[in-house]
Amino acid sequence: MYGLLIFVFAYFWTHSVLWGYREYKDRKAKKGHPHVKAAELGIGQGKQVQRFRLIWRIGHLLFALSIMILILTGMALFYSQTAWAPVVMKALGGPQVVGIIHRICATIMLSIFFLHLILVTINIWRKRKTFKWFGPDSLIPNWKDFVDAWGMFKWFVGKGERPQFDRWTYWMKFDYWAVFWGMAIIGLSGLLLAFPHISASLFPGWAFNVAKIIHGEEAFLAAVFLFTVHFFNNQFRPDKLPPPDIVIFTGSMPLELFKREHPAQYQRLVEAGELEKYLVDAPSPQFTLGSKILGLTLIGVGLTLLVLVIIGFTA
Repeated sequence: MYGLLIFVFAYFWTHSVLWGYREYKDRKAKKGHPHVKAAELGIGQGKQVQRFRLIWRIGHLLFALSIMILILTGMALFYSQTAWAPVVMKALGGPQVVGIIHRICATIMLSIFFLHLILVTINIWRKRKTFKWFGPDSLIPNWKDFVDAWGMFKWFVGKGERPQFDRWTYWMKFDYWAVFWGMAIIGLSGLLLAFPHISASLFPGWAFNVAKIIHGEEAFLAAVFLFTVHFFNNQFRPDKLPPPDIVIFTGSMPLELFKREHPAQYQRLVEAGELEKYLVDAPSPQFTLGSKILGLTLIGVGLTLLVLVIIGFTA
């Protein structure tokens, strides 16, 4: 677990620092991005490119909320020696209530994960004749992802051009598949701890100590990664400032931003004449404002949890 922690944070924190520095330099040098005029493409005003359907946006929101509550309630137990842990326990109604909240949120999190698997399986089955497992619309890592990752580091230090990303970037795929690892480690160890009478009939006593350590360390990894690397990639890069990026709430993004973030997909859709299939009406001003408020709230909660976790880790 410590080896995994060191590798993940060493790679992605280095990635984040170099990425932030490169985008900061480009901003300071006032290097602009190519502008896309919708009228030249025959696209009417008020249109955006759809990235996420409603069901995925709802799933992401519920998943994020459940994880945040799990981190709060779980870390309050894992770092019970801190000054903030008893305050959280008391505010939520005591250890027994906190345990119930933790189990309810864990059930929600696992349910969303398995529902996601079912929907993905159905979607792939429906497209089985045309679906390309290593194609641009697949989240399965391919050779291009490794080339892009190396290309990004070359771009960071001024030794090459920025890679042309398609629908999913390599760090998006890492975020996606990291959830599978997390669900396996956190989910299985959590189930062992949640049902001690059943677990004790199947495993030796020391398994509980191992499960507790693995459960807590993996939760620590998830919390710190989400609230540093994931937040940086999606909210705090110089190109993203000021936050929040609300595409995960509205489901769509402006054409200019889409071309900048996913140039290979943009070019592919234009050449195939399929861009219009992805065009949707821009969200209303009210929905946009609500999404920004929600985004800023979640960012604030996430950063607060990060501070509590760091205090617990260093205490």
